[in-house]
Amino acid sequence: MKRPGNRPSRPVQILTGAELEAYCAAASSLVLAGRLSQAYPDPERCAAYFRALAPSFRGEYEPEACVDLTSGLPTLKEFVSVQADAELAAAHLKELAERPANRPLADAGRAKAVYYARLTRAGIAPLTDLEVRLRRIDEERRCAAFEVVFDRYDPAETVFTRYTILLEQDDAMLDTGFLKRRGDYSRQTDAFRDKMERYTQDDSELAFLLLGQVPGLRVEEVTRARVGPLWSPCAPPPAECRCEGDSPGYVLHLPLDRASLSLPADRNDDPFSTIYRDFLSEDSRPLIEEQAKALGYRVHKDRKFAATAPAAAALRRRLATAGLRNIIYEI
Repeated sequence: MKRPGNRPSRPVQILTGAELEAYCAAASSLVLAGRLSQAYPDPERCAAYFRALAPSFRGEYEPEACVDLTSGLPTLKEFVSVQADAELAAAHLKELAERPANRPLADAGRAKAVYYARLTRAGIAPLTDLEVRLRRIDEERRCAAFEVVFDRYDPAETVFTRYTILLEQDDAMLDTGFLKRRGDYSRQTDAFRDKMERYTQDDSELAFLLLGQVPGLRVEEVTRARVGPLWSPCAPPPAECRCEGDSPGYVLHLPLDRASLSLPADRNDDPFSTIYRDFLSEDSRPLIEEQAKALGYRVHKDRKFAATAPAAAALRRRLATAGLRNIIYEI
């Protein structure tokens, strides 16, 4: 059974059968092999989404999946479909349990029932989740400190993303600011959720700069960690990253960037990224550097990898040639 609707406009590869099964197995295994800290999206939740796309999981209900060739991960539509099915699964199975015995299901209905039953046990969590945790209350300075954790499947990059933000808010902003607090209890405002959506569309430094301009807020740290992109036989590395004789395989990128008041200096250990200010034009850079100096933060970027054995060997050669020693977890 195939879903109706238009295919995404971005370049995609449609996977089916054994190719899709191998892709899902490798992707879920690599996520779990990456030894992800709390700064990253939850690896079990990410792996559950990959497993839910496999033919062995979905059977004949959804025999294909689209991979975004830009990120090498499934399109947003694929994962949104899994999430929607997971939300409906329990109610659908209850309806089937109440179905009269003289109304047997057709083959398609039975396949859907098997798939939905598996979803109820798969641990599928929402793709988007925004949590706010009160860290401390400073009565003398009349402010409160919060930790914000924002998870989502980035619609622009099609990768799993987590932003972790440490900030302080003046008590004078309690009724008009980002976060409302009564004693030890806090809740989000519509303005807060809106700005989280708009300000977390790029790296941590840009989010720090934008949040740093909000009256009544003092940002201490912004961390962005991603699961993806994924190089694979269906979405190979870009031409400039390939070497002659490379063996086909899977490489999952696990980049992390942090803008923080606690860092002594800028440092870039990510071979596939640059610091935001260094990317700007000569006209724009002085203004941003002035803002960065006023806010007092510095930036650190890093990237580790999880890879299958042949691809890991090729990646080590490329990194060694560039004089880099990024961590590679091999499966």
